[in-house]
Amino acid sequence: MKKFPVIALGLMSGTSVDGIDASLVKLGEKEDELLLHLQTPFEPELRTRILSLIHNPETRLPDFMRLHYEIGDAFALAAELALKAAKSKLKGKPVSVIGSHGQAVFHDPAGHRTLQIGEASLIAARTGLTTISDFRTADTAMGGEGAPLLPYYHRRLFARKASKGIAVHNLGGISNFTYVGPKGALFALDTGPANCLLDAAIQQRSGGKTRFDEGGQRARAGKVVQKLLEFLLERPDVRAFRMKLAPKSSGRELFSANLVADALNSHGNIRDENLLRTLTEFSVELIAECYRSEILAKKLPLDEVIFAGGGTGNAFLLSLLRDRFPQVRFSQMEDHGWNSQALESQAFAAYAWLALLGKPITFPSTTGTRRPAICGKISPGANWAKLTS
Repeated sequence: MKKFPVIALGLMSGTSVDGIDASLVKLGEKEDELLLHLQTPFEPELRTRILSLIHNPETRLPDFMRLHYEIGDAFALAAELALKAAKSKLKGKPVSVIGSHGQAVFHDPAGHRTLQIGEASLIAARTGLTTISDFRTADTAMGGEGAPLLPYYHRRLFARKASKGIAVHNLGGISNFTYVGPKGALFALDTGPANCLLDAAIQQRSGGKTRFDEGGQRARAGKVVQKLLEFLLERPDVRAFRMKLAPKSSGRELFSANLVADALNSHGNIRDENLLRTLTEFSVELIAECYRSEILAKKLPLDEVIFAGGGTGNAFLLSLLRDRFPQVRFSQMEDHGWNSQALESQAFAAYAWLALLGKPITFPSTTGTRRPAICGKISPGANWAKLTS
Protein backbone atom coordinates (compact mmCIF):
# COMPACT_ATOMS: atom_id res chain seq x y z
CA MET A 1 0.00 0.00 0.00
CA LYS A 2 1.50 3.30 -1.04
CA LYS A 3 1.36 6.20 1.41
CA PHE A 4 0.86 9.42 -0.57
CA PRO A 5 -0.43 10.99 -2.74
CA VAL A 6 -3.87 9.39 -2.86
CA ILE A 7 -7.41 10.58 -3.51
CA ALA A 8 -10.06 9.99 -0.84
CA LEU A 9 -13.71 10.92 -0.36
CA GLY A 10 -15.07 12.09 2.99
CA LEU A 11 -18.73 12.08 4.05
CA MET A 12 -20.20 13.95 7.01
CA SER A 13 -23.55 14.91 8.51
CA GLY A 14 -23.43 17.11 11.59
CA THR A 15 -25.64 17.73 14.60
CA SER A 16 -27.83 20.13 12.63
CA VAL A 17 -28.87 17.22 10.34
CA ASP A 18 -29.04 19.54 7.32
CA GLY A 19 -27.69 16.93 4.91
CA ILE A 20 -24.52 15.19 3.83
CA ASP A 21 -21.30 16.98 2.93
CA ALA A 22 -19.03 15.11 0.51
CA SER A 23 -15.45 16.24 -0.04
CA LEU A 24 -13.04 14.74 -2.55
CA VAL A 25 -9.48 15.36 -1.40
CA LYS A 26 -6.04 14.76 -2.85
CA LEU A 27 -3.95 13.83 0.17
CA GLY A 28 -0.27 14.67 0.11
CA GLU A 29 2.55 13.93 2.52
CA LYS A 30 2.18 17.35 4.14
CA GLU A 31 -0.50 19.24 2.22
CA ASP A 32 -3.97 18.41 0.94
CA GLU A 33 -5.97 19.72 -2.02
CA LEU A 34 -9.77 19.92 -1.99
CA LEU A 35 -10.89 18.79 -5.43
CA LEU A 36 -14.65 18.95 -4.95
CA HIS A 37 -17.27 19.67 -2.29
CA LEU A 38 -20.91 18.69 -2.73
CA GLN A 39 -23.86 18.96 -0.34
CA THR A 40 -26.78 16.53 -0.59
CA PRO A 41 -29.80 17.36 1.59
CA PHE A 42 -31.68 14.66 3.43
CA GLU A 43 -35.18 13.90 2.24
CA PRO A 44 -37.48 15.90 4.60
CA GLU A 45 -39.19 12.78 5.96
CA LEU A 46 -35.84 11.11 6.69
CA ARG A 47 -34.52 14.24 8.39
CA THR A 48 -37.63 14.39 10.56
CA ARG A 49 -37.14 10.79 11.69
CA ILE A 50 -33.43 11.36 12.43
CA LEU A 51 -34.24 14.37 14.61
CA SER A 52 -37.02 12.42 16.31
CA LEU A 53 -34.55 9.69 17.24
CA ILE A 54 -32.03 12.24 18.56
CA HIS A 55 -34.62 14.09 20.65
CA ASN A 56 -36.48 10.95 21.80
CA PRO A 57 -33.93 8.11 21.84
CA GLU A 58 -36.39 5.46 23.04
CA THR A 59 -37.48 3.69 19.86
CA ARG A 60 -38.48 0.29 18.53
CA LEU A 61 -35.58 -1.83 17.28
CA PRO A 62 -37.12 -2.40 13.80
CA ASP A 63 -37.55 1.37 13.38
CA PHE A 64 -33.97 1.97 14.48
CA MET A 65 -32.57 -0.59 12.06
CA ARG A 66 -34.63 0.80 9.20
CA LEU A 67 -33.21 4.25 9.92
CA HIS A 68 -29.65 2.90 10.16
CA TYR A 69 -29.92 1.39 6.68
CA GLU A 70 -31.77 4.36 5.14
CA ILE A 71 -29.06 6.72 6.36
CA GLY A 72 -26.48 4.34 4.86
CA ASP A 73 -28.36 4.53 1.56
CA ALA A 74 -28.43 8.33 1.75
CA PHE A 75 -24.68 8.43 2.36
CA ALA A 76 -24.11 6.00 -0.52
CA LEU A 77 -26.15 8.25 -2.82
CA ALA A 78 -24.14 11.30 -1.71
CA ALA A 79 -20.93 9.40 -2.49
CA GLU A 80 -22.20 8.35 -5.92
CA LEU A 81 -23.23 11.90 -6.78
CA ALA A 82 -19.86 13.28 -5.68
CA LEU A 83 -17.91 10.69 -7.65
CA LYS A 84 -20.00 11.37 -10.76
CA ALA A 85 -19.55 15.14 -10.40
CA ALA A 86 -15.79 14.70 -9.97
CA LYS A 87 -15.12 12.64 -13.11
CA SER A 88 -13.62 15.55 -15.03
CA LYS A 89 -11.37 16.47 -12.09
CA LEU A 90 -10.17 12.92 -11.54
CA LYS A 91 -9.00 12.46 -15.14
CA GLY A 92 -8.99 8.70 -14.75
CA LYS A 93 -7.14 8.69 -11.41
CA PRO A 94 -8.68 6.26 -8.89
CA VAL A 95 -10.33 7.16 -5.61
CA SER A 96 -8.74 4.91 -3.01
CA VAL A 97 -11.04 5.05 0.00
CA ILE A 98 -14.14 6.65 1.51
CA GLY A 99 -14.35 7.95 5.07
CA SER A 100 -17.90 8.15 6.43
CA HIS A 101 -18.57 9.81 9.76
CA GLY A 102 -22.23 8.76 9.62
CA GLN A 103 -24.97 10.50 11.57
CA ALA A 104 -24.41 11.03 15.29
CA VAL A 105 -27.58 10.13 17.20
CA PHE A 106 -26.28 9.68 20.75
CA HIS A 107 -23.24 10.90 22.66
CA ASP A 108 -22.50 10.09 26.30
CA PRO A 109 -18.99 11.38 27.05
CA ALA A 110 -19.09 10.56 30.76
CA GLY A 111 -20.03 6.96 30.00
CA HIS A 112 -17.55 6.73 27.10
CA ARG A 113 -20.36 5.74 24.76
CA THR A 114 -21.21 7.24 21.40
CA LEU A 115 -23.30 6.18 18.42
CA GLN A 116 -23.08 7.19 14.76
CA ILE A 117 -25.36 5.31 12.36
CA GLY A 118 -25.57 4.81 8.60
CA GLU A 119 -24.50 1.35 7.42
CA ALA A 120 -21.09 1.75 5.77
CA SER A 121 -21.24 -1.57 3.90
CA LEU A 122 -23.96 -0.06 1.72
CA ILE A 123 -21.55 2.71 0.71
CA ALA A 124 -18.81 0.18 -0.10
CA ALA A 125 -21.23 -2.04 -2.05
CA ARG A 126 -22.69 0.75 -4.17
CA THR A 127 -19.44 2.59 -4.93
CA GLY A 128 -17.05 -0.39 -5.01
CA LEU A 129 -14.72 1.57 -2.72
CA THR A 130 -13.45 0.44 0.65
CA THR A 131 -15.17 2.53 3.30
CA ILE A 132 -13.93 3.45 6.78
CA SER A 133 -16.58 4.42 9.33
CA ASP A 134 -17.41 4.58 13.05
CA PHE A 135 -14.35 6.67 13.88
CA ARG A 136 -15.30 7.56 17.45
CA THR A 137 -15.64 4.17 19.14
CA ALA A 138 -11.96 3.20 19.12
CA ASP A 139 -11.30 6.36 21.10
CA THR A 140 -14.06 5.70 23.64
CA ALA A 141 -12.83 2.10 24.04
CA MET A 142 -9.56 3.55 25.37
CA GLY A 143 -11.22 5.92 27.81
CA GLY A 144 -11.67 8.91 25.52
CA GLU A 145 -14.85 10.91 25.00
CA GLY A 146 -14.92 10.22 21.27
CA ALA A 147 -14.93 13.93 20.49
CA PRO A 148 -13.85 16.30 19.20
CA LEU A 149 -12.20 14.49 16.32
CA LEU A 150 -10.93 17.32 14.14
CA PRO A 151 -7.90 18.58 16.17
CA TYR A 152 -5.40 16.35 14.39
CA TYR A 153 -6.58 17.63 11.03
CA HIS A 154 -6.58 21.24 12.23
CA ARG A 155 -2.91 20.85 13.16
CA ARG A 156 -2.21 19.23 9.78
CA LEU A 157 -3.66 22.27 8.00
CA PHE A 158 -2.16 25.00 10.17
CA ALA A 159 1.08 23.64 11.62
CA ARG A 160 3.01 26.53 10.06
CA LYS A 161 1.08 29.05 12.19
CA ALA A 162 1.56 27.18 15.47
CA SER A 163 4.50 29.27 16.67
CA LYS A 164 2.18 32.24 17.28
CA GLY A 165 -0.63 30.21 18.80
CA ILE A 166 -3.93 29.74 16.96
CA ALA A 167 -7.38 28.33 17.62
CA VAL A 168 -9.38 26.66 14.88
CA HIS A 169 -12.98 27.05 15.95
CA ASN A 170 -15.89 25.09 14.50
CA LEU A 171 -19.30 26.72 14.88
CA GLY A 172 -21.69 23.89 14.04
CA GLY A 173 -24.70 22.75 16.03
CA ILE A 174 -22.15 22.33 18.83
CA SER A 175 -19.19 24.69 19.21
CA ASN A 176 -15.66 23.38 19.64
CA PHE A 177 -12.14 24.60 19.13
CA THR A 178 -8.64 23.21 18.71
CA TYR A 179 -5.66 25.06 20.12
CA VAL A 180 -2.41 24.62 18.19
CA GLY A 181 0.59 26.22 19.86
CA PRO A 182 4.38 26.24 19.97
CA LYS A 183 6.40 23.09 20.70
CA GLY A 184 3.63 20.78 19.50
CA ALA A 185 0.99 22.02 21.95
CA LEU A 186 -2.39 20.58 20.97
CA PHE A 187 -5.63 20.37 22.91
CA ALA A 188 -9.31 20.63 22.12
CA LEU A 189 -12.74 20.86 23.70
CA ASP A 190 -16.41 21.39 23.03
CA THR A 191 -17.55 24.70 24.46
CA GLY A 192 -21.30 24.07 24.30
CA PRO A 193 -23.90 25.20 21.76
CA ALA A 194 -23.25 27.28 18.68
CA ASN A 195 -26.33 26.97 16.44
CA CYS A 196 -28.30 24.07 17.92
CA LEU A 197 -30.35 25.99 20.50
CA LEU A 198 -30.92 28.91 18.15
CA ASP A 199 -32.14 26.58 15.42
CA ALA A 200 -34.34 24.64 17.85
CA ALA A 201 -35.93 27.84 19.15
CA ILE A 202 -36.75 29.36 15.77
CA GLN A 203 -38.06 26.04 14.45
CA GLN A 204 -40.30 25.66 17.51
CA ARG A 205 -41.62 29.21 17.24
CA SER A 206 -42.23 29.03 13.48
CA GLY A 207 -43.78 25.55 13.52
CA GLY A 208 -40.88 24.34 11.37
CA LYS A 209 -41.39 26.95 8.65
CA THR A 210 -38.09 28.70 9.43
CA ARG A 211 -34.92 26.63 9.92
CA PHE A 212 -32.49 29.27 11.24
CA ASP A 213 -31.99 32.96 11.95
CA GLU A 214 -30.34 34.26 8.77
CA GLY A 215 -27.19 36.16 9.76
CA GLY A 216 -28.48 36.47 13.32
CA GLN A 217 -30.63 39.38 12.22
CA ARG A 218 -33.59 38.60 14.48
CA ALA A 219 -31.31 38.03 17.47
CA ARG A 220 -29.60 41.37 16.76
CA ALA A 221 -33.00 43.11 17.04
CA GLY A 222 -33.70 41.59 20.47
CA LYS A 223 -32.60 42.21 24.05
CA VAL A 224 -31.02 39.84 26.54
CA VAL A 225 -33.49 38.46 29.11
CA GLN A 226 -31.09 38.37 32.03
CA LYS A 227 -33.12 36.00 34.22
CA LEU A 228 -33.39 33.53 31.36
CA LEU A 229 -29.65 33.75 30.68
CA GLU A 230 -28.87 33.13 34.35
CA PHE A 231 -31.28 30.18 34.39
CA LEU A 232 -29.45 28.59 31.46
CA LEU A 233 -25.99 29.24 32.86
CA GLU A 234 -26.77 27.95 36.35
CA ARG A 235 -28.75 24.81 35.52
CA PRO A 236 -26.91 22.04 37.40
CA ASP A 237 -26.17 19.96 34.27
CA VAL A 238 -24.99 23.02 32.32
CA ARG A 239 -22.92 24.27 35.24
CA ALA A 240 -21.28 20.85 35.62
CA PHE A 241 -20.29 21.00 31.95
CA ARG A 242 -18.97 24.56 32.33
CA MET A 243 -16.79 23.61 35.29
CA LYS A 244 -15.13 20.70 33.51
CA LEU A 245 -11.71 21.39 32.00
CA ALA A 246 -10.42 20.29 28.59
CA PRO A 247 -10.63 17.83 27.02
CA LYS A 248 -14.42 17.68 27.14
CA SER A 249 -17.28 17.10 24.74
CA SER A 250 -21.02 17.44 24.61
CA GLY A 251 -23.96 17.15 22.24
CA ARG A 252 -27.70 17.47 21.83
CA GLU A 253 -28.24 15.24 24.87
CA LEU A 254 -27.52 18.34 27.00
CA PHE A 255 -27.98 21.26 24.63
CA SER A 256 -31.31 20.20 23.20
CA ALA A 257 -34.73 21.50 22.23
CA ASN A 258 -35.84 20.25 25.65
CA LEU A 259 -33.45 22.74 27.28
CA VAL A 260 -35.14 25.58 25.35
CA ALA A 261 -38.58 24.26 26.32
CA ASP A 262 -37.62 24.03 30.01
CA ALA A 263 -36.27 27.57 29.95
CA LEU A 264 -39.45 28.93 28.39
CA ASN A 265 -41.70 27.00 30.77
CA SER A 266 -39.84 28.62 33.66
CA HIS A 267 -39.91 32.16 32.31
CA GLY A 268 -43.26 32.65 30.64
CA ASN A 269 -43.86 34.30 27.30
CA ILE A 270 -40.76 35.84 25.70
CA ARG A 271 -40.65 37.63 22.36
CA ASP A 272 -38.92 35.63 19.62
CA GLU A 273 -36.22 38.26 19.11
CA ASN A 274 -35.42 38.40 22.84
CA LEU A 275 -35.28 34.62 23.05
CA LEU A 276 -32.86 34.40 20.13
CA ARG A 277 -30.71 37.22 21.52
CA THR A 278 -30.51 35.50 24.91
CA LEU A 279 -29.62 32.12 23.39
CA THR A 280 -26.93 33.80 21.27
CA GLU A 281 -25.50 35.43 24.39
CA PHE A 282 -25.56 32.03 26.11
CA SER A 283 -23.50 30.44 23.32
CA VAL A 284 -21.06 33.36 23.33
CA GLU A 285 -20.61 33.29 27.10
CA LEU A 286 -19.79 29.58 27.13
CA ILE A 287 -17.31 30.07 24.29
CA ALA A 288 -15.68 33.05 25.99
CA GLU A 289 -15.38 31.15 29.29
CA CYS A 290 -13.40 28.40 27.60
CA TYR A 291 -10.97 30.82 25.96
CA ARG A 292 -10.43 32.60 29.25
CA SER A 293 -9.88 29.45 31.33
CA GLU A 294 -8.04 27.25 28.83
CA ILE A 295 -5.84 29.78 26.99
CA LEU A 296 -5.71 33.27 28.50
CA ALA A 297 -5.51 32.20 32.17
CA LYS A 298 -2.66 29.85 31.26
CA LYS A 299 -0.87 32.66 29.41
CA LEU A 300 -0.70 30.66 26.20
CA PRO A 301 -0.07 32.70 23.06
CA LEU A 302 -3.16 33.34 20.92
CA ASP A 303 -2.61 35.33 17.76
CA GLU A 304 -5.60 34.27 15.68
CA VAL A 305 -8.92 32.43 15.80
CA ILE A 306 -9.92 30.76 12.52
CA PHE A 307 -13.64 30.02 12.26
CA ALA A 308 -15.34 27.25 10.29
CA GLY A 309 -18.79 25.67 10.15
CA GLY A 310 -22.31 26.85 9.48
CA GLY A 311 -22.17 29.37 12.32
CA THR A 312 -19.76 31.50 10.33
CA GLY A 313 -22.88 32.76 8.54
CA ASN A 314 -24.17 34.22 11.82
CA ALA A 315 -22.61 37.67 11.61
CA PHE A 316 -24.18 38.76 14.88
CA LEU A 317 -22.71 35.88 16.88
CA LEU A 318 -19.26 36.58 15.39
CA SER A 319 -19.55 40.28 16.23
CA LEU A 320 -20.28 39.45 19.89
CA LEU A 321 -17.22 37.21 20.00
CA ARG A 322 -15.04 39.95 18.49
CA ASP A 323 -16.25 42.32 21.21
CA ARG A 324 -15.10 39.83 23.87
CA PHE A 325 -11.59 39.46 22.42
CA PRO A 326 -10.63 42.68 20.61
CA GLN A 327 -6.91 41.86 20.91
CA VAL A 328 -7.21 38.65 18.84
CA ARG A 329 -7.36 38.45 15.03
CA PHE A 330 -10.45 36.72 13.69
CA SER A 331 -10.55 35.04 10.29
CA GLN A 332 -12.44 32.33 8.46
CA MET A 333 -11.30 29.23 6.63
CA GLU A 334 -11.92 30.96 3.31
CA ASP A 335 -9.29 33.57 4.22
CA HIS A 336 -6.76 30.71 4.21
CA GLY A 337 -7.94 29.10 0.99
CA TRP A 338 -10.22 26.46 2.56
CA ASN A 339 -13.97 25.88 2.42
CA SER A 340 -15.61 26.16 5.87
CA GLN A 341 -18.49 23.93 4.89
CA ALA A 342 -16.18 21.23 3.53
CA LEU A 343 -13.73 21.05 6.42
CA GLU A 344 -15.28 18.23 8.44
CA SER A 345 -15.97 15.91 5.51
CA GLN A 346 -12.51 16.76 4.19
CA ALA A 347 -11.02 15.61 7.50
CA PHE A 348 -12.80 12.26 7.30
CA ALA A 349 -11.36 11.69 3.85
CA ALA A 350 -7.92 12.05 5.40
CA TYR A 351 -8.84 9.98 8.47
CA ALA A 352 -9.96 7.07 6.29
CA TRP A 353 -6.52 6.85 4.71
CA LEU A 354 -4.73 7.35 8.03
CA ALA A 355 -6.74 4.44 9.47
CA LEU A 356 -5.43 2.17 6.70
CA LEU A 357 -1.90 3.40 7.40
CA GLY A 358 -2.31 2.66 11.10
CA LYS A 359 -1.89 6.30 12.17
CA PRO A 360 -3.62 7.64 15.31
CA ILE A 361 -5.90 10.69 15.09
CA THR A 362 -6.94 11.19 18.74
CA PHE A 363 -4.73 11.87 21.74
CA PRO A 364 -4.98 12.29 25.52
CA SER A 365 -5.01 16.09 25.13
CA THR A 366 -7.81 16.12 22.55
CA THR A 367 -10.32 13.51 23.78
CA GLY A 368 -8.93 12.15 27.04
CA THR A 369 -8.03 8.77 25.55
CA ARG A 370 -5.45 6.83 27.55
CA ARG A 371 -3.14 6.65 24.55
CA PRO A 372 -3.21 7.75 20.89
CA ALA A 373 -6.00 5.94 19.09
CA ILE A 374 -6.16 4.55 15.55
CA CYS A 375 -9.80 5.12 14.64
CA GLY A 376 -12.24 3.62 12.16
CA LYS A 377 -13.79 0.32 11.07
CA ILE A 378 -13.21 -1.16 7.63
CA SER A 379 -15.92 -2.21 5.17
CA PRO A 380 -13.96 -3.69 2.25
CA GLY A 381 -15.07 -2.66 -1.23
CA ALA A 382 -14.41 -4.18 -4.63
CA ASN A 383 -11.04 -2.38 -4.63
CA TRP A 384 -9.87 -3.97 -1.34
CA ALA A 385 -7.42 -6.47 -2.83
CA LYS A 386 -5.87 -3.86 -5.14
CA LEU A 387 -5.78 -1.32 -2.33
CA THR A 388 -3.82 -3.61 -0.02
CA SER A 389 -1.48 -5.17 -2.57
